[in-house]
Amino acid sequence: MIELRQIRHFLALCEHLHFGKAAEYLHLTQPSLSRSIAALEAELGSSLFARHSRSVVLTTAGREFQHRSKEVITGLDAAIRHTQATAQGLRGVLRVSFTSLAAWTLLPSLIKRYMAEYPLVDMVLNEILPKDLTAAVQHGDADIALTFRIDATETLNYRALLQEPLCAVIPSDHPLAATNPIDLGAFRHDSFITFPRITAPILYDAVMDCCRAAGLQPVVRIQTQLQQTIVNLVAEGLGVSVVPASMRKLQLPGAVFKDIVNSPQIEYGMVWKSGNDNPCLATFLRHVEGN
Repeated sequence: MIELRQIRHFLALCEHLHFGKAAEYLHLTQPSLSRSIAALEAELGSSLFARHSRSVVLTTAGREFQHRSKEVITGLDAAIRHTQATAQGLRGVLRVSFTSLAAWTLLPSLIKRYMAEYPLVDMVLNEILPKDLTAAVQHGDADIALTFRIDATETLNYRALLQEPLCAVIPSDHPLAATNPIDLGAFRHDSFITFPRITAPILYDAVMDCCRAAGLQPVVRIQTQLQQTIVNLVAEGLGVSVVPASMRKLQLPGAVFKDIVNSPQIEYGMVWKSGNDNPCLATFLRHVEGN
């Protein structure tokens, strides 16, 4: 059976075409190199070199074997480098699931910085509803989830990354369009647009607690899943709402965003599963820790 070391010995002799120089390059004795090449030729059943008194010349079979051997060594060296890089988290795939609000806050800059530091890691981004994010991590469908605050468990880890206030969004022709900040109690006669609690319990409770603290019991007329849709409906004059302040980035005609008196802070963070052995997860966690 041909051994890898014999192929490397052969390619060194191809490069130097001199047993003494090739042996010196390989840190071998000349007789050891000669035996290695002879054993290789015997295994192949063909002479690879024509020997002369001071040098050697590749035979036709030798040139063919040189060409094929270079392909083998190049492929093997690449496989070794890629495997080592994968083991170190320098290459591979990182799956990140996120709530749509993360796309307006921490996701873009976080991913941009990570990809700049680890350009060989492929990112798979999946936008899903907040209620499904921890399950995606728990079931192994995501390595990282960017979502609202959760309580860490034995299997799920959480790290806070960002906080932002709530804000009111109202139609541009609303009587309070010129008022800032707004006391939510002023919306007692307005139709309210919001989302079901099951979609994002943390955010829903924060919105409702903020309303109750202002003496407002919202009259909910429309419920929908996504914050962007809420803002679109407000822009059409169908009601008012309370949304995270990052939704101001929509800058949608027909919708005006206003600060809220005594707004709470909404916390976002990342969730990952204990025991996830994806090396890219480890590099991501170290990257976040360093930033």
